[in-house]
Amino acid sequence: MLLKKLLFTVTLLSLGLHALASPGGQLRMGVFPYHSPEQLVRLHKPLKDFLQEATGQPTRLVSAPDFDRFIERTAAGRYDVLITAPHLGRTAQKEHGYRLLGFTRNRSRAVFVARIDSGLNGLDALTGKVLALPPPQAIIHHLALDTLEGIGLPARGRLQLLAKPSHDKALFAVLRGEADAAAVGLPTWLRYQVPGKGKLQIIGESKSIPGFAVLLHSELPAEVQDRIRDALFSFGNSPQGEAYFTATGLEGLREPSAQDNAQLDVFLERIRSAGIP
Repeated sequence: MLLKKLLFTVTLLSLGLHALASPGGQLRMGVFPYHSPEQLVRLHKPLKDFLQEATGQPTRLVSAPDFDRFIERTAAGRYDVLITAPHLGRTAQKEHGYRLLGFTRNRSRAVFVARIDSGLNGLDALTGKVLALPPPQAIIHHLALDTLEGIGLPARGRLQLLAKPSHDKALFAVLRGEADAAAVGLPTWLRYQVPGKGKLQIIGESKSIPGFAVLLHSELPAEVQDRIRDALFSFGNSPQGEAYFTATGLEGLREPSAQDNAQLDVFLERIRSAGIP
């Protein structure tokens, strides 16, 4: 069992040269690495299985070891179906030849959490504390900073930021005592189930942003794109879809709007102004 799990994890993280799917060929469904490989498999395999059954095409669930390599592989066109953070989806649409199908209907936000016994009961209490964050490539990182700047906290220069490789690792830093608080995406907070979570509480939130972006590579054959789109939009009405959205904290797919793009473009500009690719 351990060997089987290890091989499945290696499969999840390994990617060969990209070959766009043809009718009957293998599809690669790429999910950005906001959780550990084992968590990504557990959460997103039901969608992969449904997509494979609905389209009649073998479908492989893949990701990358970290945000940087996921972004590189997205830019290289390594994914046929892409499920990613909203700002990364906007970049893939504008720059890397992906077709944006839409966003999950849930709204996300940065959720600030701390230990219940820490005495931290609001964002003002973070002065002089250590705040764990997902990596700077994550939009939640910048949503958190934007929220703190709104109350003047970073300007006072008395907050230490601790960037972690993923959202769940930022939460774990609080449980391990490496950080006083963490800011993570709402879906991660809702579905983060580890011993010790009951010791944490929410002490603040940011404004909301669109949910996960769902995209197709535009060089997929048109008939393949149509089958995938129909499957993805019908997924929420299936028993598998209902279980999937309950498990992930997400909601069904919706069409994108001009307002979505305008909001995401603001954060893309902020991220690039900070020198982050």
